[in-house]
Parts: sequence; structure tokens; C-alpha cells
Amino acid sequence: VYAGQRLVLPGRATAPATSAQPASSGQTYTVQRGDTLSSIALRYGVSMWALAQANGIRNPSFICVGQVLHIPSSASPAPSPPPSAPTGGRWIDVDLSAQRLIAYEGNTPVRSTLVSTGLPGTPTPTGQYRIYVKYISDDMSGPGYYLPDVPYTMYFYRGYSLHGTYWHSNFGHPMSHGCVNLPTSEAQWLYNWASVGTPVNIHY
Repeated sequence: VYAGQRLVLPGRATAPATSAQPASSGQTYTVQRGDTLSSIALRYGVSMWALAQANGIRNPSFICVGQVLHIPSSASPAPSPPPSAPTGGRWIDVDLSAQRLIAYEGNTPVRSTLVSTGLPGTPTPTGQYRIYVKYISDDMSGPGYYLPDVPYTMYFYRGYSLHGTYWHSNFGHPMSHGCVNLPTSEAQWLYNWASVGTPVNIHY
């Protein structure tokens, strides 16, 4: 062979493989000043990767104000702050249908995690509440169970609380006696972020 020589490669040419893109839900979102791809993904309950794939974004750090993003089909619209939430203040949203908790500052989601809420026979109550007491750990008991030292417990209504969970890791599915089970690391973050009086909005 010599420099500049053209070589013919045998075999049938194939088109380059392309990765499948998540299906669009039909929802769109227009990027606002201060948005990041991760904050938009949190708002709609989807992964940043899925949002980037759905919009052909190669660099997740680069989005433009005014850019219209297509939201993947697994997304759900962000809830409005409950009336009890102070303007721009911190509040917690628990979506029982999605089994997901999102922490907000005003309308901006700052943390999202899968949770496990109440089983059909012991449902998590819906409504708008406030955290009324916090414990680094607390013993919990009821018919057929005793759980010592449940970490990062925050009670919001009677005996119902948000807390860490060391006895299962099946988050994303109802598992509890009515409390909101979080991964322990997420419960620790939430415990440090939320204060007594923080609104908790629970809904389907």
C-alpha cells in the first residue's frame, strides 16, 4: 500500500447503530433562566439521561433559555406548592401513585427519591400536613411488628412519619404500615434539610 491509495473494503456496509430514544409523552417544557437539565428532570420525575435522550442532547450541561424540551412518557407534571407552603419556602411532596418523594424550595425541586408508602390494608393518609417532631432514631411497634432505632424519623400526622428504612430495599412499591419509608441515606438528607413545621403534601 502507499500513501493516498484507496482501499475497497469487502462486505456489506451497515448503517451505524443508533440508541433508542424514550417515547415522548406529548408534554413539553420551555427552558427558563436558572434551569438545569437535572432540575427539569427532577420536576417531572424522570432521569436526566432519559430527558437528554428524548431531546438528542449530547452534553447535559448545555441547554438554552427558550429551548423547548420534549418530556419522556414516564413523566408527570410537577405539583403546585400546597397553600401551607411559604412563598419560596421548603416543602415535601409525596406522590403515592408514583411512590416518589420530592423536596422543593418554592417551585424548584432539590431532591427526589423513590419511597415505599402504605400497603392497601394500612394506607398512608392523604392531605396536607406539617412535620411536628423529629427524632434521630425512634422505636416503632404495632400489630405483628417491632422496629427498634428507626433512623431519621419525622412525624407529620399522629403516628405517621417519614423515616429511614433498614429492613427492606424494595423502594418504589408500597411496603409500610402507613409511614413513608425512605432509603436511609435519603432520610438523613431530608432530616437535615427539613425543619419542624415543614409542609408535607401527600396525594395520588
